[in-house]
Amino acid sequence: MTRISFVPLIGILSIGAVALAGCGSSTGTNGSQGTAVTPIGSAASNTDGGSPAASSGNWVLSAPGSIFGFARIQPQAATLDKIQSELTKRAPALGVSGAPVIAVYDDPTHDVYLILAGYNGTGFEPGRMKSVFDVVPIHTSDGAGDHYTINSESIDPGAHGGAAGCASTLMQGGALAAESTTCVWLTSTTMGSISYYPKPDRQQAVFGTGPDVMGKVMRDLRDQVEHHA
Repeated sequence: MTRISFVPLIGILSIGAVALAGCGSSTGTNGSQGTAVTPIGSAASNTDGGSPAASSGNWVLSAPGSIFGFARIQPQAATLDKIQSELTKRAPALGVSGAPVIAVYDDPTHDVYLILAGYNGTGFEPGRMKSVFDVVPIHTSDGAGDHYTINSESIDPGAHGGAAGCASTLMQGGALAAESTTCVWLTSTTMGSISYYPKPDRQQAVFGTGPDVMGKVMRDLRDQVEHHA
């Protein structure tokens, strides 16, 4: 039986499922059903490069012990190094640097991991999101029959302001397909992102995680991980 090979997201973060091979098991509660695969409607598009709220006060990003009722797990050092390396590699596109915030959470309901990754810093420019996310689709192929389409778009950042966008990668190989989406937000003091990835033991396909769904997850997440200084 052919297994779907989930490729890294070629967007802001390129953290592949292989990076999570050393993640430990969650010891927390399962919590409620994850919102990432629940139809929730489309989010309003934000195309003004960031709402005025982006500069009102200083936000601080944190990594709590659980999000959406899903427990934080402790990956191996090599896994954290991989995530931080990719975060550092992609950060220049947004002009951000500072203290990284990285956490992995276990969603046993859908057999996936949630990756929270970002920075706390100063002088970030939310307007830079437009050049990263308001772009035409990108089509690539690995030469072995797998084809990738990357769609990026700006989305509503939510009540915390700033600017936000999502990048979705669709992998198609023969009759198989897999989808991966990362949503990112940026204020003057925080950059954060949320991604879903399948657990490497099963590599279960996760669908229904486009910008309309993951955008809502991102906005709900900000209430849990982002607070005024």
